[in-house]
Amino acid sequence: MMKDTVLITGHRNPDSDSICSALSYAALKQQLGVNAIACRLGPVNEETKYILKRFDVEVPFLLTDARAQLRDIQIDAPTLIPTSTSVADAWNILYTVKNKSLFVVDDNENLVGIVSTSNLSSPRLMNDEQLEEMMSHATIESIAKTCKGEIIVRPEQWQSSGRVYIVTLIDGSSYQPQFKDSIIILSDGDEKQRQIIECGAKCLVITCEQQVSEENCELARQKGCAIIHTQMDTMQVARFINEAFPVEFIMTRNPKTCMDTEYVSDVSQKIAKTRFRSYPVINEFGKVVGGVSRYHLNNYEPRKFILVDHSAKNQSISNIDQAHIEEIIDHHHIGNIETTYPIYYRNQKCGCTCTIIAQMYREFKIAPTRQMAGLMLGAIISDTMHFRSLTTTQLDKDMAEYLAAIAGVDIKEFATGLLSASIALKESTPEDILNRDLKTYEIEKYKIGIGQTNFKNMEDIQIILPTFRPYLEKVQDEKGYDLLIMMFSNINAEGSMFVFSGPLSNVMNSLIEKRIDEHTGFDALIISRKQQFVPKLSALLKTL
Repeated sequence: MMKDTVLITGHRNPDSDSICSALSYAALKQQLGVNAIACRLGPVNEETKYILKRFDVEVPFLLTDARAQLRDIQIDAPTLIPTSTSVADAWNILYTVKNKSLFVVDDNENLVGIVSTSNLSSPRLMNDEQLEEMMSHATIESIAKTCKGEIIVRPEQWQSSGRVYIVTLIDGSSYQPQFKDSIIILSDGDEKQRQIIECGAKCLVITCEQQVSEENCELARQKGCAIIHTQMDTMQVARFINEAFPVEFIMTRNPKTCMDTEYVSDVSQKIAKTRFRSYPVINEFGKVVGGVSRYHLNNYEPRKFILVDHSAKNQSISNIDQAHIEEIIDHHHIGNIETTYPIYYRNQKCGCTCTIIAQMYREFKIAPTRQMAGLMLGAIISDTMHFRSLTTTQLDKDMAEYLAAIAGVDIKEFATGLLSASIALKESTPEDILNRDLKTYEIEKYKIGIGQTNFKNMEDIQIILPTFRPYLEKVQDEKGYDLLIMMFSNINAEGSMFVFSGPLSNVMNSLIEKRIDEHTGFDALIISRKQQFVPKLSALLKTL
């Protein structure tokens, strides 16, 4: 993600308000010059799908962890070199880049190794046999480049033994067998050049600007000996020539790599006990996109978040404590999220977070688009159950009228279609139903889970109960809830059906009007989880 991006997210198991609040507030922030992106923490329910489809808005992208990934932080640009790069060239490149590791790639730019200063220094510690083996892989071109020379004779086929000699004294009668197939550094003139060529040398490096006669060039062609001419002196050539072989023979193979999608904290642990200075970062296509060092891992900006429709840690994205929270916009009780610095916190008593966001559009004198107005209107209708919920305020109604005019919809017609989409029970799995809007509460020492969805006909609930109730009991046991409750609320505000499981099931006797059996009950007055049921449950649990 781009630097200074702010991610806006609602709660886990998102409902329409969470999704629409994130999208509409991100749009407002963008109008205000903030690079804001809406995201979601789970799948969208049928009701939300209806709203998004109605106004042709894409589902926000899924995000499940607040921690920064490598692609979120500043890392070094990668320096890629082919396997044929000489050691000398690699040194020259290394001097010019910030990251002191070079990433070696094949012809398809796939990573095959790493070259660091320790790799490049290794030839200086090699014995003669090792160095000869390395130099046997050097090409005429790399030798000439290393010596800053020009190739004046290039044989059709060329392969040296890798042995390098400096010749200073030799007479016409001398024959040096060890010169055969070797690389000879020579600063003398015509006669000594001819003698070396006759010895069977494979490459003659003529230093100090000594000239080469046409006769010696022709002899070299006949003998298959390369001739390189350089202005460097003999000692300079001798100093650098043994760095003319390719880096692929000294590079570190099978290097430890990091994916750009890995979390910074995980990478820090992974490389804590390793000794390399920099590690290649690979993308999903296997290409190197950067280099990361301990400096980057210890000095990075965490992701920035704006939380909407919640302020409780157990309802927020995982590892939210490892991120920077910039703002919270909510209409619920004040939760337990803590920050170490002041933030913009807006909490209002109303039926929907989108009511607050619509109000903020007006405060900034920015008109929402038709799409964003439609999304906010849908969320208000959903959260207030078309203004039938006890959480409904006059502000909710006023903002709904304001948004409906911009969106160009009839509120009653829109509400009918929206709420009908939210009551599909027979076509849904028990998991889908429970997770449509499941929230977890820590009340006193107890872990409480409360899900909520809508229904129109009681018969629909009766049909799904044989499969839903065992699933609810399974989740309650596996996740350690002291009490797990599912509220099925009538879309006409005619009460709620309760299905529950857990050690605290007996408290339901004091909370709802009618207990049907040990796992179900009904209350004709309760339709609001936030304003009616949770406060009542919380007060009761504090007395236990």
